[in-house]
Amino acid sequence: MLDSLYQKALLKKDEINKRINLDFNDLNVDPSLYWREYEATDDTNGITICAGDGSINKKNFMGFIFYAIDAECLIYNKKLDKIESSEIDIIPHHKHYEDRLRGYMGIFEIKNALKAFQQYQVDFLLFDGSILGNLIRPSPLEKKLKGQLKDNIKYKYLPSLENELNNELKNSNVGITSSKFSREIEEDFENKVDAMIYLERLENLLIIDKLLNNGKSVVAISKTSTSDEYFKSEVPDMAIFDRHSRNEGYTLPQHITVSKREDFPVKNDFFKSLTFTIFYARLEDHKNILKFELPYAADENDIKKILNVMKTNSAEGYPLLLKKAHNDVVIRKVDLDRLTKIIGFMEKSGREML
Repeated sequence: MLDSLYQKALLKKDEINKRINLDFNDLNVDPSLYWREYEATDDTNGITICAGDGSINKKNFMGFIFYAIDAECLIYNKKLDKIESSEIDIIPHHKHYEDRLRGYMGIFEIKNALKAFQQYQVDFLLFDGSILGNLIRPSPLEKKLKGQLKDNIKYKYLPSLENELNNELKNSNVGITSSKFSREIEEDFENKVDAMIYLERLENLLIIDKLLNNGKSVVAISKTSTSDEYFKSEVPDMAIFDRHSRNEGYTLPQHITVSKREDFPVKNDFFKSLTFTIFYARLEDHKNILKFELPYAADENDIKKILNVMKTNSAEGYPLLLKKAHNDVVIRKVDLDRLTKIIGFMEKSGREML
């Protein structure tokens, strides 16, 4: 079968490349209006930088899903320190279980970051991915849940959830706080899984609130993006800027206000007051372009300061701490298999005959 695909690739390579070039040539946009070439300089004297990442892997069994989470936050100022957290557990099969597990990983990553802010004088926190996306992108299940159910969950559990979160953060504990209420949820609600997922969404918003209260210290960085804030085109902004220039530089900032979004179930006034800044930058000639996201209204001077810090602490055009954190936390299939053997699962996955 693979031989026929190789043959197809040879036959269609010219046609596909021609279509790609035509798509870019027909865009009718001018990236030079936004792109600024800029050679960053050293600006790291006495600056403490931290960066975190997380990983999650799972194995489906017939009666449940086994998962493992690993998260790490690296802190650097002349010496390297580390904050680690992890979890293994099982959850029931559910239509939205993958979104739920991604939410778990996000909770671990943010709580590690909050722990770093608590224990160190952090100047810049490098966050892998998009905070704005996590904030404004509710789970598919949240849209389907009835308003009365969501109100009941908030009324019964939100105050207790906030208290537990505050206590855990004071004690530098990292975990899924919502899980402490699982037995009560099971007694109070017929569909306990849906109720628990909504409670976990509230927890996620509560810790994003605490993270964003650190304001100008937070720098979110994405390796890929399909956003179109600059050109409103079918081709992502990142791809357009990447083609426009292969030199070191940045784009003029775009500001995104959250006020026009739907109301948030918690911390609505704070979230609606936020303005995010996005821009694209290349830290080294001919290396990959990155998307940056800041939870405040930044100008070009702010961007240059950030790029100066990033450039000094990067290799091959990417921040070293983020790369190391990513490599440290990866959970491979072989790791998951070893964990299942340690626990001694007797349950079948249904794939034993393959």
